Amino acid sequence: MKNNIRAIIEGWSNYFQGSGAVALAQASERATICAACPDAKYGKHAAILPDAQLGEIQGHYCGVCKCPLSTAVRSSGYHCPKNKW
Repeated sequence: MKNNIRAIIEGWSNYFQGSGAVALAQASERATICAACPDAKYGKHAAILPDAQLGEIQGHYCGVCKCPLSTAVRSSGYHCPKNKW
């Protein structure tokens, strides 16, 4: 649980600061995988998170863990619940 909280905080921090442990290249690779995943769901609440860098996942969240994809892909401590990355 403690590691999950750290991963969530890291993802949000990297989203807002535009940098962090997960390089944009890695976040982009993850975003491409998530964009093609049938578990990626569009949510109106998540649509308020603009994501100019990773537009293919803007407004989407993971249907398995419910995390906004724009923040999940930016956390080095977070891993896809379906082990896709």
